[in-house]
Amino acid sequence: MTVEPLRLHLPPAPPTPRPGGEFVLYWMQSTFRAHHNFALTHAVDVANTLGVPVLVYHGLRRDYPLANDRLHTFILESVVDLGAAFAARGIQYSFWLDQDPAPGVPWGDVTTQTTPPRPPSALQLLADRAALVVTDFLPTFIHPRQISGLRRKTTTPVVAVDSATVVPMRFHDRGHLSAVGIRNVLMKALPRFLVAPQEPEPNVRRAIDVPFVPTVPTLATIPALVAGCAIDHTVPPVAATRGGTLAGQARLRDFLATGLPRYAAERGDPNAGATSRLSPYLHFGNVSPHEVILAVHAAGAGGDGAGENTAKFIDEALVWRELSHNFCFYDPKHRTADAIPGWAQVELERHRADPRPVLYTDAEIEGATTGEPLWNVAQRQYLRDGFMHNSLRMLWGKAVLAWTPDAATALRILEHNNNKYSLDGRDSSTYGGIHWIFGKFDRPFFRRPIYGTVRFMSLKTAKDKFDVAALLRRYPA
Repeated sequence: MTVEPLRLHLPPAPPTPRPGGEFVLYWMQSTFRAHHNFALTHAVDVANTLGVPVLVYHGLRRDYPLANDRLHTFILESVVDLGAAFAARGIQYSFWLDQDPAPGVPWGDVTTQTTPPRPPSALQLLADRAALVVTDFLPTFIHPRQISGLRRKTTTPVVAVDSATVVPMRFHDRGHLSAVGIRNVLMKALPRFLVAPQEPEPNVRRAIDVPFVPTVPTLATIPALVAGCAIDHTVPPVAATRGGTLAGQARLRDFLATGLPRYAAERGDPNAGATSRLSPYLHFGNVSPHEVILAVHAAGAGGDGAGENTAKFIDEALVWRELSHNFCFYDPKHRTADAIPGWAQVELERHRADPRPVLYTDAEIEGATTGEPLWNVAQRQYLRDGFMHNSLRMLWGKAVLAWTPDAATALRILEHNNNKYSLDGRDSSTYGGIHWIFGKFDRPFFRRPIYGTVRFMSLKTAKDKFDVAALLRRYPA
């Protein structure tokens, strides 16, 4: 076995391949790359052992939460790269695009069906023919529910594989409470896990009939395909951020050349352009955390300040990112206020009746029409660019906590805006970052109205940290 067993998330029954299966099915859900992909590696390994081919099935539904043009476009741009990459490896890649205009649950749904019963989905039909289904593992968004749904509907074993982390989520025996707590664990584990994945080639290659006509998008046809989907058309694509492995790897090269040498000193300045902007490509799996961190290590091997720049980036890309995956993996309530630390829940409830400076409506917040110009700039980054600089994201979230009646309302609004507009939303890092606003991974500070001892951050003091006027000019109302 070439894949670390700790990466495998197995079904309740032993995943013995189904006798007579025609192929091993790799159901691609979140790791949108044909390289450095542990799920694909596991699928090829099993297929070679059984003497059958590998089939990659990738479906894009129209009913995932907050489905819109921005997210659909990024995914379809990823599909363009995937088609070429799998063709180069001689692996059949079949992409299904849900363009059913009828309301309700689409034909490709694998969750609990309503009555009257619908025909089996393409995914289920393929799973029933497979010897084994291999899929991607993420501990949040729709992925756990979809995996459980397919396991209920097919007798073929379904194995989920963690390609999202450097150190497998199952390596940890508990949820860590802070970056300090997980940092030493991760650093000690890196020699074992920070290695490029093996990428075996399939021994058997033959065409497999699929129960649908695959969609083969090109960059030129994507706008029309998106327009034909029954999704939210009010959130436009981000032209400056193309999806896919090629764009992600180009972004990585640019960061190594222009951002990493300044990272330690300038990463906190939203005007500096020193951050990697790789989070969408990591979220959608266009690039792997392994290739990013290995490339940063190689680029930071020499030069003045290289060690500090590398260390700071590793702290963000490894420590904080994997802490968020650890949080979501071990706390099934990570999308709710129940996941706020106990001490912080007590403090926020104690100050729940404190007068708020203002209570904005959901529409005022989403539309960036509050009375705080800097906050509006942060929200406009989401609306326009599908991105928000981390320094602004912390201020953004803390302010919403003061503008809403309670923590649960604030969390709902933050999740909605992050997941609807941000290209890196719907991710474990989303929930790690949002819950930090409410005290997760943090400690008590001096008591203040509304926040209690939960950390307070001031929009007004931001001018002492970066050029607020320059930011306002870049994002006018």
